[in-house]
Amino acid sequence: MDEKQRYQNFINWAKNQQFSLKKLFPTIQKTALYSIDLSINNSTVKTEAEFNNPTYFEAQLLAIQNQNPKKIIAGGYLEKRALYTSDIYNAENSSEKRNIHLGVDFWLPEKTTVHAILDGKIVCAVHQKDVKGYGGFIILKHQFQEVEFYTLYGHLSEESILKLNLNDEIKTGEKIGDLGNYDENGEWVPHLHFQVILSLLNYKNDFPGVVLESELEYWKMICPNPNLLFMSTDLQ
Repeated sequence: MDEKQRYQNFINWAKNQQFSLKKLFPTIQKTALYSIDLSINNSTVKTEAEFNNPTYFEAQLLAIQNQNPKKIIAGGYLEKRALYTSDIYNAENSSEKRNIHLGVDFWLPEKTTVHAILDGKIVCAVHQKDVKGYGGFIILKHQFQEVEFYTLYGHLSEESILKLNLNDEIKTGEKIGDLGNYDENGEWVPHLHFQVILSLLNYKNDFPGVVLESELEYWKMICPNPNLLFMSTDLQ
C-alpha cells in the first residue's frame, strides 16, 4: 500500500472517530485546550536562551495556565520552530536543520499520568539519553480492519519505560506512564509529545518528531494531524 492510500484510509476511518482528552489525561479532568504558538515568531519564548531556560519557560507556561485554569495548554503540529539547536536535529548531507514539528505538545506538569486512548501493542519502549531527545517514549501499534497506524508518546519518565515490555498489549484507558521531569525527559519543560504515524518506515527504537521543511509534504502523509483523533476546535 502506498503512502497516499494509507493516508486516505486513515482519514476515512478518523472521520467516524472522536477520542476524549479525558481518556488521555483522566486525572486532570480537562477537555478544553488553550492553543499555544511556539513557531519562529512566537511571543511566549522569543529567544533560544529563553526556551532553553526551564525556569523562565515554566514561568511563562504557568502564567498562561493561571489565566486559563480549565484548559490544557497545547499545540505545535507542523509548526516551524527555531528552538531545535541540539546536534540531533542536524540533517545528513545538508546544512538544513530539522525544525518542523510533527506532533501535538500537551504542556502539563511532571508526573501527570498518560493513558491509552485506544487498544494497542507496544512496538517501541526506549529511554533516550540525548539532550533534546524524547527522554522516555513508547510507540503503540493499532489495527482496525484495513487501517493500521501508530501513536507515539514522548517525554515520559524513565521509570515509566522500565515498567513496559515489547509486544505488551495496552487496553483503552490503561495507564502508559507519567510525564518525566527535566532531567529525564530530554531536558525539556515537562510535556507530552503525541504523534500519529502511519508507517514506521525503517526506524527501530526511534522515529522523527521533527523534520526538514524541504520534506514537509512527504512527512504530512506519514504523520497526519493528531487532532484528527480529538477533533478539538481549540487547536490552531
